[in-house]
Amino acid sequence: MYCDVHIHTEASSDSKTTIEDQLDRAVKLGMKYVCITDHQDYDYPQWHSIYQLNENGDVGAYVEKLLETREAYQGRIEMLLGIEFGLQPHLAEKHNKVYAGYPFDMVIGSTHIFEGRDTEDQTLYEGRSKEASIRAYFETELENLSVTDGYDTVGHLDYVLRDIPGKNEGFAYAQYADLIDAMLLTAIKKNKAVELNTKSLVVGMRDSSPGREVFKRYRELGGELVTLGSDAHFPERIGACFDIAGDILKDAGFKYYCVFKNHQPEFLPL
Repeated sequence: MYCDVHIHTEASSDSKTTIEDQLDRAVKLGMKYVCITDHQDYDYPQWHSIYQLNENGDVGAYVEKLLETREAYQGRIEMLLGIEFGLQPHLAEKHNKVYAGYPFDMVIGSTHIFEGRDTEDQTLYEGRSKEASIRAYFETELENLSVTDGYDTVGHLDYVLRDIPGKNEGFAYAQYADLIDAMLLTAIKKNKAVELNTKSLVVGMRDSSPGREVFKRYRELGGELVTLGSDAHFPERIGACFDIAGDILKDAGFKYYCVFKNHQPEFLPL
C-alpha cells in the first residue's frame, strides 16, 4: 500500500475524525508512513470557515498533539508531522515564518481562494467564461507558489475544478499549458513536489487532481518529486484510489513517489 501524506483530523474544522482513528486505519491498510496535514488558512473569507486549524489557529498546540501521538504510535506506523497552508500572496512572509518555526516534516501549499473568495463561492464564476475563471485561479496559484518557499508539495494543483460549474468536464491541459507549465517549472526550480490528489477520483470526477496530462508534462519538464494524498477527512477515504494513482504515475514515466522527512524527500518505489 502506498503511503498517504494528505490526511485531515478533527484539528481541521471540516473533519470530526480523531487522529487515532485515522492512524488506526492506516495501520490496518499496512502503510509504512502517513502524514497528518490539517488545514491552516489565514485571513479566510468571513462567509466561510471550514479551512481553519481549530477555532484559534494555535499551531503550537497542534504540533504538540502530533508529537504526543507520534510517540504513542511508535513501532506501529511512522507518523510524519504536516500541515496544509491555504496560500495567499500577501501571506508569503507568514507562511515562511511558520514553515521555519515548527518541526514539520512536510507542508502542503494549496490555493483555496482567489479574488478574495473561496472557490465554492459561485459568484466567482458569474459573468465570465469557464476558461476565464480557471485562468484567474491559475494566475493566483502561480503567484502563490512563486512568492513563498513555505511549502514542500503543491496541493491539488487544479483545485478550482472541484467547485466551478461543470467541474472538470471539458478541461484539457493544452488550453492552460502556459500557466500550468509555469507552475510546474516553479515547483521544479524550487525543488518542491507536486501532489497527486485522489479525492476527485473518489467523488466521481474523471481524473486525478491534477490529471494525467499534467503529470506527463511534469515528467517531460524534468519533474521528479511526487507525493500521494487522499485528502481523507474520515478513515474510509485513506489511500482511496491509490491503485489508480500508481498507474497514472507509471504511465507518465515515474518510477518513484516520495514522502518528506524534515522537508527532505525520501523516494519510495511505485
